[in-house]
Amino acid sequence: MRNWDYRYCWLRDTTFTLLALAKAGYYDEAAAWQDWLLRALAGSPDQVQIMYGLKGERQLVEWEADWLPGYENSRPVRIGNAASKQVQLDIYGEMLNCFYHAQASFAAHGEDEFRVLALLLEHLETIWREPDEGIWETRGGPRQFTYSKMMAWVAFDRALKLAEKLNHRTPLAHWQSIRDTIHREICKNAYNDEKKCFVRSYGSHHLDAALLLMPLVGFLPGDDPRVRATVETIERELMIDGFVRRYDTSNVDDGLPPGEGAFLACSFWMVSSLKAIGRQEDARKLFERLLTLSNDLGLFSEEYDPESKRLLGNFPQAFSHIALLKAAFDLEDAAAHSAA
Repeated sequence: MRNWDYRYCWLRDTTFTLLALAKAGYYDEAAAWQDWLLRALAGSPDQVQIMYGLKGERQLVEWEADWLPGYENSRPVRIGNAASKQVQLDIYGEMLNCFYHAQASFAAHGEDEFRVLALLLEHLETIWREPDEGIWETRGGPRQFTYSKMMAWVAFDRALKLAEKLNHRTPLAHWQSIRDTIHREICKNAYNDEKKCFVRSYGSHHLDAALLLMPLVGFLPGDDPRVRATVETIERELMIDGFVRRYDTSNVDDGLPPGEGAFLACSFWMVSSLKAIGRQEDARKLFERLLTLSNDLGLFSEEYDPESKRLLGNFPQAFSHIALLKAAFDLEDAAAHSAA
């Protein structure tokens, strides 16, 4: 079963939360999040984990409580999370991205904080070419995941922008060279000429909904034909009854039996991506449809099953709500731009 212990704090989710808080003007809360994140990053860069306990705990050993049936007999019930030991390269880009936007929103950094980020980049420089387990924490073995490489590009891109804004002494030319090298490699190795779009990993024919974030992080603009084709191919091949799956579990080896619902965060990412490629009316219609899926308290779970028409997975799921906020802000920005 795809049944994991989620009672922890993922660095990825933390950074997305910080961005949402800052965008909404909750600067005190965003600053508190950033302080937590900096404390979690303390120590050697090669010891950074993808998740921690709420008090910063690092030991999250996974085991199965085989005497517990779980919700609706959803065995096995797992305690702890072995993914805490995985390498997921995207977290570096997400961290640098959130620190860059935090600086733009509420001038949050001094030189000491920036030095912590510079150490992370030094470590990323040594590992970005390696395969990893990717954003979805698959257990089918490391791959050269496109999203992971893209976020490595984001890490160096945002570090350059942040260094220029803060006027710190940094190896700008070196970072720019690495950033541009990553960009060229992705465009060469992650684009599938047969499908005419970017794919899940180098040499693959399969899709990944995380690629919907490509225009949103600025890797390529929404009017780039490769981006538009990627968004629309995901729309054709990964959508179930209008909702987006993370990937097709029937043709991807992720270490688990196939089958899961549509992923709500990915569905909200589709809203933002449709807006980015110029399909604003389609984006708004999908957004309004997604809003109807919440429970009576306005909350969302991790997944939705169009067949049984019910919410599935972890509940309430922060990732879903953060993606909802991102989509709402994007639509609001589009409306404001049209009004102007």
